Amino acid sequence: MKRRHFLLAAATTGIAPAAHSQSPSGPRIVYLSGRSAATDSHLLEAFREGFKSTGYVDGQNVTMDIRWADGRYGDVAKMAAEVVATKPDLIVAVGGNPVGLAAKQATSTIPVVFGAGADPVKIGLVDNLNRPNGNLTGMTLWANELDAKRLDLLHDMLPKARTVAVLMNPDNPGYEDLLPRTRETAAALGLEIKLLTAASSSAIERAFQSLPAGSVDALAVGADAFLINSRARIVALTNERRLPTMFPAREFAIDGGLASYGTRWTDMYRILGSYAGRILKGAKPAELPVQRPTTYELVLNLKTARTLGLDLPPLILTRADEVVE
Repeated sequence: MKRRHFLLAAATTGIAPAAHSQSPSGPRIVYLSGRSAATDSHLLEAFREGFKSTGYVDGQNVTMDIRWADGRYGDVAKMAAEVVATKPDLIVAVGGNPVGLAAKQATSTIPVVFGAGADPVKIGLVDNLNRPNGNLTGMTLWANELDAKRLDLLHDMLPKARTVAVLMNPDNPGYEDLLPRTRETAAALGLEIKLLTAASSSAIERAFQSLPAGSVDALAVGADAFLINSRARIVALTNERRLPTMFPAREFAIDGGLASYGTRWTDMYRILGSYAGRILKGAKPAELPVQRPTTYELVLNLKTARTLGLDLPPLILTRADEVVE
């Protein structure tokens, strides 16, 4: 039986960026994220939990060097090269597909544990999911496959909607494949799609400015590292415009977005932590299959629904895995 969790909406407290630990001996790893401490500190903590499950504690028997790109994906290749120059025992490359790809480009010898949102085989991270070759392994959210499902759920949530805007990052490696799939899903649902694209903060602002009031019935936000890093602004813009929106991750709904559908990222980051620990203990990356999520969750924010004047269908409320009151 599916569990439903009812949460009280509350202001979240930020966690300060991790400091460089001081460990006199033991291995040293670099945690390189394309996003920021402001958006992803909880994922770093989940990684630490998984790492600890294998016996490694930062500052005690291992040194963790934490580096954030803060959404500046143009700097990721340079940052990865700088990391490799320090000769760590292992690199964790997370927070967007470009980070894993940059780490792969920078080293063929240092073990890399990556987090990816696209198909790792298709974008060139590994040759095989079950037995990755070379020095990389990790997990994939395979987020691009879920965008059609999010559109389907948005239609169920707003059955009278006829025109839906879709916000995507044209620089995402999966964009060219995702767009036709999204159009195909929309056509099957009888929806007209208005495409919005954004690969920068200013482009996000322009995308929303391009939508006259009442021109679309709802919005679906694509799964993309840059858009995820910009979630605070995107949530604010959707609510300011009273635009019902389906988001790619529960963090959006917890932060005030109407709804989200995706996997629980913290679970996947715990797996990355355990993989890092196993590799430090002697496992080879090629021996560790690339992990994929096995469960996905629908999160609804009823406080936001009331603010938007929405009366969500009972079926959607029943299907929700988590409800923010």
